[in-house]
Amino acid sequence: MNQLVVFRRVCTCFLLFALVLQLAASPAFAREDTATRGALADHIEKYLTDLKRDENSVGLYAGIVVYDLTDKTYLYRHNAERNYIPASNMKLFTTVAGLDKLGPDYQWKTELFLQGKVSADGVLQGDLVLKGYGDPTLTPADLQQMASVLKQAGIKRINGHLLLDESYFDDTRLGVSWMWDDEPYGYSAQLSALSVHKNVTTLTVTPGKAVNAPPTLAVEPATTYVKVINKLQTVEGSESNITLERPRGKNEVVLTGTIGLAAKPYEEDVTLEDPALFVGDVWKEQLLAQGIGLNPGAAVKKTVVQSGVPFSTHLSKPLGEVIVELNKESDNFYAEMLLKTLGATQKGAGTFAAGSEAVADVMKRAGIDSGYRQVDGSGLSRFDLVSAEQIVRLLAFVQQQSYSVELEKSLPVAGVDGTLKTRMLGTAAAKNLIAKTGSMGGVNSLSGYVTAQNGHKLAFSILINGIYKSKYARDLQDFVGTLLASYPQLAAVQGDPPEANKTYALSALLDPLFEQPQAVGMTAGVLVKSLDKTGDAAILYEKEADALLTPASNLKLLTTAAALSQLGEDYTFKTELYGDAPVAKNGVQRGNLYVKGYGDPSLHTENALKVHEGVSIEKIAAWIKEQGVKEIQGNLVLDESYFDAQRLGLGWAWDDESYYYNPTLGALSVNRGTVMVEYEPAAKAGDAVSFNLLPKTSYAEVINEAKTVEPGQENTFAIVRDRGTNTIRLTGNLPLDHPGDYERVPVEEPAKYVGTLLKEALESEGVRFAPGSELLVSPVPHTAVKWNEFASQPLKEIVSYLNKKSDNFYAEMLLKTLGAVKKGEGSAAAGAQVVQEAVQAMGGKANFDMVDGSGLTRYNLISARHIATVLEGMAKQPAFSTYEASLPVAGVDGTLKNRLVETAAAHSLHAKTGSMTGVNSLSGYLTTKSGERLIVSIIFNGFVEDEDFFVELQDRIVSTVATYE
Repeated sequence: MNQLVVFRRVCTCFLLFALVLQLAASPAFAREDTATRGALADHIEKYLTDLKRDENSVGLYAGIVVYDLTDKTYLYRHNAERNYIPASNMKLFTTVAGLDKLGPDYQWKTELFLQGKVSADGVLQGDLVLKGYGDPTLTPADLQQMASVLKQAGIKRINGHLLLDESYFDDTRLGVSWMWDDEPYGYSAQLSALSVHKNVTTLTVTPGKAVNAPPTLAVEPATTYVKVINKLQTVEGSESNITLERPRGKNEVVLTGTIGLAAKPYEEDVTLEDPALFVGDVWKEQLLAQGIGLNPGAAVKKTVVQSGVPFSTHLSKPLGEVIVELNKESDNFYAEMLLKTLGATQKGAGTFAAGSEAVADVMKRAGIDSGYRQVDGSGLSRFDLVSAEQIVRLLAFVQQQSYSVELEKSLPVAGVDGTLKTRMLGTAAAKNLIAKTGSMGGVNSLSGYVTAQNGHKLAFSILINGIYKSKYARDLQDFVGTLLASYPQLAAVQGDPPEANKTYALSALLDPLFEQPQAVGMTAGVLVKSLDKTGDAAILYEKEADALLTPASNLKLLTTAAALSQLGEDYTFKTELYGDAPVAKNGVQRGNLYVKGYGDPSLHTENALKVHEGVSIEKIAAWIKEQGVKEIQGNLVLDESYFDAQRLGLGWAWDDESYYYNPTLGALSVNRGTVMVEYEPAAKAGDAVSFNLLPKTSYAEVINEAKTVEPGQENTFAIVRDRGTNTIRLTGNLPLDHPGDYERVPVEEPAKYVGTLLKEALESEGVRFAPGSELLVSPVPHTAVKWNEFASQPLKEIVSYLNKKSDNFYAEMLLKTLGAVKKGEGSAAAGAQVVQEAVQAMGGKANFDMVDGSGLTRYNLISARHIATVLEGMAKQPAFSTYEASLPVAGVDGTLKNRLVETAAAHSLHAKTGSMTGVNSLSGYLTTKSGERLIVSIIFNGFVEDEDFFVELQDRIVSTVATYE
């Protein structure tokens, strides 16, 4: 037999062996036999049908899968392959991968290095280095023990610095798209390879001994790293009303409000910036507590250890013990540290991406090759998307692994402990069901195992999104969990069977479009309604039209509709100018100059940032000069009190803060809250990238670290703003053959931005400010004298720009204006209330969540039917022609300029687009080929391999409907 034949046989045997191993590792799944679904399916589907009849639960949609691990058969599948935001059910992926790749006995280490020599009298002539490897469990007591080791070794003094090495992980502190308003709280702690006390300080506030006495504040661990400003007051009673803030980018916590004299102590875990330096502060205190002296000039700073033998190594508890707290208490910090550890150990990079890649390797062995997205370890990000089928496949896979016992021990037990301690008490599921919970706004999940009444072990997953009232989601999960524990002894369902799916005039044309394999992971809410028909005949198509989905920029349809109907097309925004006295005739103005804003979104400077006519800073400065003012001897005072001080929409992502679409907000704002950075390559490689800042102002600082490189080299150029500051950094490489471009970058404190620009404009006009003059943010006093009022373009012009360009800043300013005008409160919450009332006035319902005006936050939940109601209602309003004309026209302008160009919908579709990762929407007015006027609302949420599919599917739907006769 020749060598080639032998080689081929060996290869064939090896491949067969590998295939057998793969099949053994990944359980075989039998398809559900719908003929034997019986009472279990009937009970669940009746419950789901009943939920759709209740206004508080009609919008939720669920993916449910039940698999009998004993018989290896599906017992029930509902929307099994659709993707859902899983919340903390994402921890199952992370935990299983940790057990699989690291093993239950894995321990994290923290190393101590001595860089220098220890003298005979116990003095370290050099630096003391602490190096972290991602231990999520490190405590102050552990650091105390490490300090004790030094003391026992005879070290009495450190003559160098305290150095900290966190290089095992990258320096990305927060997960993808985590929300800025979560940041102060312990469940959103920052990450570092060197961490202690879960990177939080625990604040405990105890009422004062008498009314008006200051409350007592305790901080654990005691630290000077975080500054706490306590503005709380003790009041009568047992109620507390406490607000906690931590300004972005600062280690400063502000407590305001009241605590009742008889109230229980208030306790909160508060996060901090740059955790490794927090470790250094705690470490320093532990060293001093052990009597180890430090050089007075000793600094706590970071380093990277290149080599050396550790003097001492601290080991954590084994992973098998750590995951008990991770899953039973749903600890986000533990999950994220585990994910980055997986990245570091398996892929050589302590990053979210590398950790997710390591998880994916395990998922492939479990039979989950693709069709999901993981961007963090805990599920805190709403970019995470998985299906109930995938989770059940993972749970079945675990049963064949040696670590199945460890995973099961880590899961909460119904009615016993963890996050299930108070659920399913007194039911058949109590003590029989073990599962991972998950919840955040609009999301609730439960996945795990249950022992059925016949002794079979069942794996199940219940993923629910679109939740208006969370009680209904938990009740559904508890109902299903109790059913499974009672299976198969289930009574027959009483009453009429669920109604069959209704068909519509367009069903035969549109239903097949949603049966494409690419659409399996998404949820689609669709409604097509005729404006020329009435009653049932007007509904030409529906598909989950009541599902509460994330609408992206389709939410602007509500904001602009409410603005036009409540404020009127001709409403204008004003900006007022005041002085402490009338304009002086001698040109020397005593007292302050005041500028008061009323939310004009179009205030601008005369340069490339101008988008349409209106009030400019230069116009205001010119008017002041025209009055003969030559010198202002007081301060320039900016009044932004018409709106609240909340700069960003709730739920906006922290990692979007450098981008124009995530602007800072204030009643006195300019240039849509941004500056513009124009950039292009330098004349030759090696030189710094050329840039130009608009407007030319001292308000923003640009630090240029970017280099020009040879043509064809990789473009790594980036523009990033330091969080909470107006420092903009240009980094990376820009090839010589790049044509150049620009970015708009948001800036902090919009009123001060206006003030700085106005002061600079006045000075350029020859108007001086006295030495010592300041920029202050404060309300205009009642004694001030009004000088002038500047008016914006009418609202119809504002709305046209807003919708055509899908401008988030304009939308948010309109929302707060609605609140200020109609509710006396310039807040997003007050504005949203006005919008919901406007929707009800148009015949719609208010059972949806609206949190911002632009659709940028993923807290928004709304259905296609809600949006269609607004479109229909506006068709009856006097401002309809303005509203419709403001919408992009297919193939013509705005965000639809390049879509549907050569279709029947071109020129006849006026609609608002909307898109974010995992979200795409299109809603507006369509005139068919036969001349019938229709409303179309399409919202897609979920996972697709290529998000261009969302747009392609929308265009096919619209072009199909456009030809309908």
